[in-house]
Amino acid sequence: MYSEQKQALAAELSFKHPAVLAVSGSAGSGKTALLAALLPVLKSRGLKVGVIREADDLRLPAETDRLHEAVDLRLPAETGRYLLTEQFRLNEQDLLALFERHGYDLVLLEGFGDSGWAKIEVVRSSVSPVGTAFQPMAIVGDVPGADFALDDPAALADWIENQMPSL
Repeated sequence: MYSEQKQALAAELSFKHPAVLAVSGSAGSGKTALLAALLPVLKSRGLKVGVIREADDLRLPAETDRLHEAVDLRLPAETGRYLLTEQFRLNEQDLLALFERHGYDLVLLEGFGDSGWAKIEVVRSSVSPVGTAFQPMAIVGDVPGADFALDDPAALADWIENQMPSL
């Protein structure tokens, strides 16, 4: 129901609506590492991919350096791109509207495990042997029954591209 309303509104406003997929999982499961490996693969296929990361504060921990490199964040003086450094009270719909206006094909949401967005879940046996997401479309990890291995971003990219018309 909600998805149909969103699509109807996007069509009415002439927005190109990107596919949206959440990458959820427990803290330390490897969400950021997976995205850092997946983004270059998707971009090499000609997709314009954005990332929205759930964060409790504005610090950019060292563990996210590879992710920031993968999404081409640079200083404004170097490239004309901007990194917001003040906290804003924007919801995910506000952020997605920015991606819509700029013609993104896919937006990956890091976190958002409790959201209603379609999601894949990263599960690492050393962190949590079972997933926590409600009905993920796929499981990426090192647990029995995982749909994709953590070290195979190309296979996951293939699957995401095939899912995009319905995301």
